[in-house]
This record gives sequence, C-alpha cells and structure tokens, in this order.
Amino acid sequence: MLSHMYPSPVNPTGGIFVHEQVKALRDRGHDVRVVSPKGWVPPGLSRWASYRDVKPRAEIDGVQVYYPRKLTLPGARLGHRNADAFLLGVRRTVQGIHREWPIDVIHAHMVVPDGWAAARVGHGLGVPAVGTAHRADVLDIPAMGAASRMRVAEAIENLDAVVTVSHAIGQAADAIARPRRAITVVPNGADATVFMPRDARVARERLGLDPDAPTISYVGKLVPRKGVDDLIEAMGILARRPEGAPALVMAGIGEMRGPAEARARELGIEGRITWLGKVPHDDVGWVMSAGDVFVLPSLSEGLPTVVCEAMACGLPVVATAVDGTPEIVDDPATGLLVQPKDPVGLAAALARVMGDATLRAAMGAEALRRSEADYTWAANALRMEDVYRRVIAT
Repeated sequence: MLSHMYPSPVNPTGGIFVHEQVKALRDRGHDVRVVSPKGWVPPGLSRWASYRDVKPRAEIDGVQVYYPRKLTLPGARLGHRNADAFLLGVRRTVQGIHREWPIDVIHAHMVVPDGWAAARVGHGLGVPAVGTAHRADVLDIPAMGAASRMRVAEAIENLDAVVTVSHAIGQAADAIARPRRAITVVPNGADATVFMPRDARVARERLGLDPDAPTISYVGKLVPRKGVDDLIEAMGILARRPEGAPALVMAGIGEMRGPAEARARELGIEGRITWLGKVPHDDVGWVMSAGDVFVLPSLSEGLPTVVCEAMACGLPVVATAVDGTPEIVDDPATGLLVQPKDPVGLAAALARVMGDATLRAAMGAEALRRSEADYTWAANALRMEDVYRRVIAT
C-alpha cells in the first residue's frame, strides 16, 4: 500500500481510513506492507518540522509501515511539483521491499502524487499498480494548472486499474483521461468496533452534555469546504423558532473555528454549541451517537467516510447533495439532502428530522441496515480483492 495519508506517531489519525482498509485486507489473509512518505523540510521551515521525529519504520496494529523521506516545500503538497519528490522518496523503499518480499500489486491512495509514482515504480518492477481516487486528486489538483492536470491524466492512463470511492468521482476521472480498463467503484466503510448504535443519553453524559437536549452532531474539519459557516447560519435560523435552537456538538479542528465562534456569538447561539476540538478516533462514535441526527453541509465530497460512520451508528443524516454524497444518503429513506450554500434549506431539513421522532427512527434503522450490508471495511476489502485479481491475471 502506497499512501501519503497514513497514521504516524506525529498524526495518529491521519489517513485512518487507509489503515482500516489495510486491516480488513490483512484480516482476509493478505500480507500488506505500507509505504507512507513523510516530509523532509529544509532548515528554517517549521510547518512540517514535527515529521523529523518520525522513525523510518514502525508497526501499527501488526502492520509494517515504512516512512521514507521526501522533500516537502510550501505550495507543492499535491500538485505536479510534489509528484517528482514523491517518486524519489518512495522508489528505493518499494524496490527494497520487493527484493526481500516479492510484491504482487501496489495499491496507491490518491492518483496524484501516489498513483502516478506507483505506476512508475510498479512498471519498473513488473508489478501491477492500482490507484484509488478520492476527491481532491481529480477535482482540485487538475484545476491547479495544465501541468498538474497532465500529471493526473498520466496517472489515470498508466495505472493498471483505477478505483474511485463514488460514481461521481469516477465520472470526473473519466473526463480527464481514458483509463486502461473500466473504473471500479469501491465505497469507503466504517469500523464496526468504533461506530455502532449507542444510547444518546449515555453518549451525551459521557461528553458532559445535557442528556435531555435535542442534539445535532457534526464531525469533520472546520474548513470552508465543509460548509461550517452555513451550519452556523442554519443554527441561527433554528434559534428563531419558538422552541429555539437544538444543541450542536462539533468535533474537529481548522481555520473556520474562530470565525464560526464569532458568528455564533453574533447570532446569540454560542451557548447552544459545544466545540470538542480534535477527538481521538476511538471516541468519535460517541460524539456521533450524542446526536439525534448527523449533519454534513459540505460544498464538495468524494464519498464521505464520516457519513458511512454515522450510518453505522444508526443515525439519520442531513447532508448537501454534492458529488458522491447522494450515492450514500438516500433521501428520504436514510436522511435528507439539501443544496449547498443554502442555510435556509439546511435549517428546514434539520427541523423536519429533529421534529419527527418516528421519521428519525425509520431513517436511522434503514441507515444502519444499509451500512451493515454495503459500507463496511470487510465489504471494501472483498471488492478490492476482485480488482487485485484482475490486474494480476493480465
């Protein structure tokens, strides 16, 4: 497995979804090694200096993880300028692993820079390379300029198989370049040991919240793309109802927290919002379960793992109808969909679900059923096995 997104001692939750897939593959009897390059930064640049303390190799949950160094410069994290540095950083490590432990397939997460490098290294070794496209690699990076778009196109054309997390992302990849074989959609999953139905009152008490207060839960980065500002505006609209605004519990960090808190104070709803900051992965399920409904007002998503996790908790979901989200939130069976950048519509959808206990229960039950049937990491691993078999056989 080749992925710049992977847990490390510096960032234990970074790329946790890749680790979950790795564990699911291991549980099916596969021997998986992970190569996750970390930035080497020149002296004087402090942004990624913490990665200097990451050792070259570690074992996480029984999985061997290699952390080779790659040159990291500001503005070169995902675009074409990072691809060459990424390739130089991982090539020797992958070649060394292959000498000691013959590799059957290289699976990269993100088609650029990871997939682009995987295709180059894999073809040099005579090993097939598979790349999973998530979102930014086919939506954001191509918009950085012609050179970045060319790198994405090269990766799509040269990988032996391209996997996407949703049909929407697959269509975006197809629009950039023609892959060698038809794109396979393999949705993300949820860790059933962390995300499961729990009693909402117990979850709220655990978090120090009012156990009797109607509550909305949000888990995610506090960044513009996640629509946090629209959620705060929707809370302000809900506050104007006779019953007032429900409680909102928010887990996550990012540059939008300060502006969001300031706007909440302007709207007079600061007392209705609990900001938890960064929450350990094993506790995220409790945060979700504290809510009567889960909300995700994003402006863009691939196929949001956080929605898979909320469904595994048996929660109805109110989300924006962007990219792959409608493929997992089935309106009105498992939740409600609204347009992005529409706080009025978001508030109305939240009010509808929060105000109807029968509807909430039905949506939550159906969400849980679909989660158990389609959105587990075990199901994800089974689908990936089929992809691996096809590329190894050709």
